Amino acid sequence: MITVVVPVYNVGNYLPKCLDSLLAQTYEDYEIIIVDDGSTDGSSEICDSQAKRSERISVIHKPNGGLSSARNCGIDHAKGEYIIFPDPDDWVEPDYLEHLLAMKEREGADLSICAFYRFNDKRELDPEFPNKTAVILDTASALRRLVLPSDFAGYAWNKLFSMKTIRDNGLRFDEELPSLQDLHFCFRYFQYCRNIVVDPVPLYHYNTNSGVSSFTAPLSERRLKALDAYAKIAALAKESCAPELENVIYMRMYDRSLKYIFSYYWHHYKKPEVLSMLKGNLRKYRKYFFPNTIHSRKFNMMARIALISPRAFYHTYYWFLCATGQRPDK
Repeated sequence: MITVVVPVYNVGNYLPKCLDSLLAQTYEDYEIIIVDDGSTDGSSEICDSQAKRSERISVIHKPNGGLSSARNCGIDHAKGEYIIFPDPDDWVEPDYLEHLLAMKEREGADLSICAFYRFNDKRELDPEFPNKTAVILDTASALRRLVLPSDFAGYAWNKLFSMKTIRDNGLRFDEELPSLQDLHFCFRYFQYCRNIVVDPVPLYHYNTNSGVSSFTAPLSERRLKALDAYAKIAALAKESCAPELENVIYMRMYDRSLKYIFSYYWHHYKKPEVLSMLKGNLRKYRKYFFPNTIHSRKFNMMARIALISPRAFYHTYYWFLCATGQRPDK
């Protein structure tokens, strides 16, 4: 049996389509646990009405505790041998469960991963996946692809996990992390896998409906907490089978700090302690960021400007975006 855990918080407009796609699965041996995490928009009522449609669906109502808390609640109540965590504002293909399980069993893998589409209110993008056929990765190779911007990404919703691995190793989603909790969970889970199968077939439709880029999104406390998540992952990497990934995480912390600096000036924040922390990150992690091949040569040059003047980096990068037709306020 597969347990499908759907964490719900104020997503009433999207939830019916998500559940429609889950109830249309070609695989038959599965349960759906909806964890209503203290919704206030009517989602709770939608959960209860949807549960009447099928005996597969059970609903747990709990006080708001965040995404990780809701998923952990689902883990505690799971009856399946395997578990997966689709988000309630997304939807899946009819063979989502069947294909992931068949791929895992066929290859004798400890984890199976599928490709995905990205969509928003305007259009859907084709998946960007370098492999044409399924590939088998060992632990170290999978961890490297996990921590870099890659095809399968650090999400929980396109991966079929083993409940035995989760329970035997006491794995939980970190409830102290309001962001990047998926990446943190996956990094720990991967370390207990001998091999991981990655398939280029897109089975998941990921909703990117915010319409806000990672540079112009508001610089909230939740976003800043992503740096704490990276620090935790760096500590895990240091003790893993691929300790060199600690440096890769530090490179990503520099990259994330650049985005936050842009957001700081974009939204005219007046919190010098935040800017001081971000500038400190640039100094601390610069040796891990330069040189890199993830970004273009021009962006790396602008990233160096940030070491001298974060404000100058903001204006330079804004000018670059406008000159290349990517003006962020359009």
